[in-house]
Amino acid sequence: MRINLNQLRSFFLAAREKSITKAAQALYVTQPAITMQIKSLEKDLDLKLFTRYGKGLDLTDAGRVLFGYAERIFEIVEEMEYVLKGHADLSAGSLVIGTTRSFARHLMPRLLSRFQEQYPGVKVYLKVGSSTKIADGVMAYEYHLGIIGRIPFRSKLSVVPFSKEEFCLAVPINHRFATQKTVCFSDLKDEPIIIREDGSGSRYAILSLLSSYGVKASVLLEAESVEFIKEYVIQGRGVSFLYKPEIRLEAQLGLLKPLTLKEGPILVQTDVVFPKDVDLNPAAKAFLRLVE
Repeated sequence: MRINLNQLRSFFLAAREKSITKAAQALYVTQPAITMQIKSLEKDLDLKLFTRYGKGLDLTDAGRVLFGYAERIFEIVEEMEYVLKGHADLSAGSLVIGTTRSFARHLMPRLLSRFQEQYPGVKVYLKVGSSTKIADGVMAYEYHLGIIGRIPFRSKLSVVPFSKEEFCLAVPINHRFATQKTVCFSDLKDEPIIIREDGSGSRYAILSLLSSYGVKASVLLEAESVEFIKEYVIQGRGVSFLYKPEIRLEAQLGLLKPLTLKEGPILVQTDVVFPKDVDLNPAAKAFLRLVE
């Protein structure tokens, strides 16, 4: 047995209003249409739902039981319609964004503040990982969107260029580079470099940049933790390329020396990525409009 929702709604309104006429008016249909729906429901259930007396209606025992269930069902339907309307007009809903740890700390606060000023009812979940991990998570539908450093992209991703973030060469304050007016990429040929882990967008960008200047990086160590890399550089173990905002404090305290290369600033392209050929939810679409 399957309950037809239209039949149930006709029954519910007729029972609540104790009137076929009022039920028909509420649904903008004719009285015979309401009567037909109720009769069809009674036939499907093989039960009488109303006792008729003159022009009035009264529920049978079975009708009262069904009315209790119908009342609960239409309360849920009304709640569902209200919630879904909230998702459509962005007075409610959720948005899951994946990004890197560095961008979560320095890039996303300003961006998310702008978004939530416009859509305060949308709950945002910010997840962190390497650029490659976030890209894979977007393709697996774990995140609605990703904001990552540019990497070789998968064919299943749509890509929207977002911003160019500046990186710099970070050296210990007692390093020979610290007193030089200019440093060239060629100067880094035999320099021990501490670099981010495989899958990092900045790693891919930096190694590609070094290669374009004919420098094969002498990688001393790879690490996921930026804090570890900074501390290792401070100890004089090597040099690194780091996101400029991440070493602002260490530079102010005189612990690290940030250097711009003679060839110009080191700019890493960031992108917004999302699954290709997927209809994004309203919150994700609104976020894209904000960044485009």
